[in-house]
Amino acid sequence: MPKHTLNMELVAEMIKNYRTRQLKSIEDSKTWPMAFDAHSVWFSLDELKDFITEIETEIASHPEKPVGNLGLRIYYAAYPTEEDWNPDLDTVPKDYEKLHTVIALPTNEIDGENFDFDPSDVNTYDGTKPTGTGIAIMAENHGFLTPPFSTTGEWF
Repeated sequence: MPKHTLNMELVAEMIKNYRTRQLKSIEDSKTWPMAFDAHSVWFSLDELKDFITEIETEIASHPEKPVGNLGLRIYYAAYPTEEDWNPDLDTVPKDYEKLHTVIALPTNEIDGENFDFDPSDVNTYDGTKPTGTGIAIMAENHGFLTPPFSTTGEWF
């Protein structure tokens, strides 16, 4: 049996818990009402592999900066409103406005703790957060949200 398994009933229950609690709270919000919100994000394996390869390639180009156990932190996020749409999102469908999404950032283990870092910026290898305006960091957020993306093929 593969080592990365979960009982299917547990998976169904956890997804149901999210949809009946957190998702319902988002959609029924009095301060930020939403007609609907995304309940899943799909990423191609090739895109994820490319992201991981880019992380590893950048780290290899800085051998003077040792890294610990590498990982990914997945942040829950939401797309901005249309008036706040950023040029970095030009390839993202406009109907994702205000919808729930995820953003993945690389992490580096330092003294037993996982710190976000940017493999292309050696100044972040010690866990230091970059400062200033207009800074780009290595992150992944080009998945497909459901809805509005098709629910065809979903089990839950």
